[in-house]
Amino acid sequence: MSSAGSVVDGKYKVTGLCSSAGGMGTVLFVSPLALPDTRLVLKYCNHTDDDTKNRFRREVRVMQSFNGSPYVAPVLDANLEHSPPYFVMPFFEHGDLMNQAAHLRQDLAVAEQYLNRMIDCIEQLHSKNVYHRDIKPQNFLVGNGTLVVSDLGLCVQPNAATAFTRTSVYGGTPGYMPPEFFAGGFRHADASDDIYMLGKTFFVLLSGLDTPDLTPGLLPPPLFVVIERACAPDKARRYPSLSALRQSLTLAFSVILGRANGSGGVLGTQQAIIDRWQSTNQTDLLELGQFIDELAMLSPSERHRVCIDMPSDLFYAIAEAPLPPGRLASFIQGYLEMSQHAEYGWSFAETVADNMSILFHSQHVFESDKADALKAAIIAADRQNRFAAMDTCKAMIASVQDSGLAHRVYELMLEHPSYFMEKMDPLTCRSPAVRQAIAILKANAEAVQQQSTMGNPFPS
Repeated sequence: MSSAGSVVDGKYKVTGLCSSAGGMGTVLFVSPLALPDTRLVLKYCNHTDDDTKNRFRREVRVMQSFNGSPYVAPVLDANLEHSPPYFVMPFFEHGDLMNQAAHLRQDLAVAEQYLNRMIDCIEQLHSKNVYHRDIKPQNFLVGNGTLVVSDLGLCVQPNAATAFTRTSVYGGTPGYMPPEFFAGGFRHADASDDIYMLGKTFFVLLSGLDTPDLTPGLLPPPLFVVIERACAPDKARRYPSLSALRQSLTLAFSVILGRANGSGGVLGTQQAIIDRWQSTNQTDLLELGQFIDELAMLSPSERHRVCIDMPSDLFYAIAEAPLPPGRLASFIQGYLEMSQHAEYGWSFAETVADNMSILFHSQHVFESDKADALKAAIIAADRQNRFAAMDTCKAMIASVQDSGLAHRVYELMLEHPSYFMEKMDPLTCRSPAVRQAIAILKANAEAVQQQSTMGNPFPS
C-alpha cells in the first residue's frame, strides 16, 4: 500500500512516503486519481490489532468533529472500514513547526504571533472538552497560509465512550509529558497537562535546543518566567487556563518588544490593588496575578527599585488573597535576591522583615511561601545586622505551631544558622521541631567556641 504508484481504495495514487515515525500511523503523499496534480496527505493505521485500529478510528472522528475550524487539521476524506483504515488531509507545504524555529528565534514579533496561534489551536480543542496529551512542535503544521494542530491520536475526552482501555497506562513524547502522566494522570488529563506541554513546546522553538529541558539564560527572562510557570512540576502552580497563559505571554512580549513602559505598568497595577484594599478591604485575584507577573518580568534593577518602595498595605492585601500554591514564589524571590545581595540601606532590612512577617502570619499563604518569606527576613536581618529585624524573625519562628511549617522552619534554621537564632529561648517556641533546631544551633556554636579555644594558653 505504501509503495509509490500503488492506489489506495481505488481513489488515491501514492506518490511517496511522508513519515512512518508516528505511533500508530504511516503518512503518505497521495494524489486523487481525479485530480492528479493535487498533492494531499493520507494517513493509515499501520497496526492490525483491534485496540489500535479503534484508537485510530477515534482520532479521525474527533478530527472530523472540528471540520470547518481554522485551528485543527481538516479531514478531507476517510474510510474507517477500509483495511487498513485511513483518512486524507491537506498537504501543508511548510511542514511542522520545527521548520520555523530558527525564524521565530530571529524575529520575536513573529514568534509572538505563532505562540498565540498555538494557544488558539489548543483552546479550540478545549472548547469541546478535548485534551491533546501529545503537544510538541511536530504536531503543529504550517502551510496554506495558516497554522493548525494535528495528530490527535492520544487525545482524550473525559467520560467519553471512546476513552482509552486499561492497557494504555500512559503515552506521549518523553520530555514533553507532565510528571503526573507517569503516576496515573495520563488517563485523566485536563487543561493543565496541555498547558505544560505547550510550555515545553514554546521552549524548544525559542531556545534552539532539541530537548525541552528548561535551561535559564537561553530565552529573554520575561519569556522564561512564563514558560517556567506553565511547566511547573506541580500542576496546581501552573496557569489555571489558556487565557491566563496568553495574558502573561502578551505581557512578556510587551516587555521584550518595548511596548511596556518599564516599571510604570507594575506601579499602576500596584496602586490599583492598594486603592481597592484601602476602600473596600477586598482584593481582585486577577489584578494581583497581573501585578506578580508584571513584577517578575522587570529587570532585576527595576524590580528592586519597585520592591524598596512597596507600602505595607500592599502586603496586607496580598496576605488576604487566596492565591493558588506557589503563586507568590516569584514575588518573594525578589526580596530574597535583595536580601542576599544587600542592595539597599541598612534600615530596609527591618522593612523586609516586617513585610515578610505579614505574609508569614497569613492564613492564606502556603507553607512553602511562608518559609521563603522567613528566609528573606532572616538573610536581610543577618546581612545588615539589624536587631529590630532579628526580633521580628524570632517572633515568626516562635509562633510556628503547624508541623509541616515547623519542619520547613527547622531546615531553614539549620541552613542559615544566624547567631541571633542560637540565642533564642526554646521555651518561647511552640513547636518541638523549632526547639530542637535551637538546641542544635546552640550545640554547634558551643562546639565552634571550644574548638577556637583549644591550644590557646590564655582563654578568656
